[in-house]
Amino acid sequence: MKKYLTVVFVAVFALVLTGCGKGNTLKCTLEEDGVKSVTTITFKGDKVSKVEATGEYKTKEEAEEAYSWMQLAIAFAGEDSGMKASLDGKKITVSMSGAALESEEEYKGSKAEIKKALEKEGYSCK
Repeated sequence: MKKYLTVVFVAVFALVLTGCGKGNTLKCTLEEDGVKSVTTITFKGDKVSKVEATGEYKTKEEAEEAYSWMQLAIAFAGEDSGMKASLDGKKITVSMSGAALESEEEYKGSKAEIKKALEKEGYSCK
C-alpha cells in the first residue's frame, strides 16, 4: 500500500509541476473582417516554443487566396524557417517554431506580457 501511495504522490506531483499541459499554453481568439482566428501559444519555461494559429474564412475562395499569400511568405522565409501552413476548406492552419519564432518580436517576453500585448490588439485570451 505504501508503494502504491508513493507512486500516486509522484504522479500527482509531476502533473502539478507540468501543469497538465494547460499552464504552459495561452489560447487567444479574435474575429476581425469576417475571419475567426484562434492562436495557441505553447511555452517551454519562459520562452515561446510553438505558435499555432487557425483562421476560418467566410468562403473557400477567400481562404484559398490567403493561403496562397501564406505559401509565398513561407517560400520567402525558406524551408528551414519553422513555418508550415495547411488549408482545409475555409480554414487555414499555420504553425511556427524554431527560427520562425526567433524573428517574431510579438512572441518575446513572459506569458503575461504576451497576453497583455495580444489583448491590446483585440484578442481575448485565456
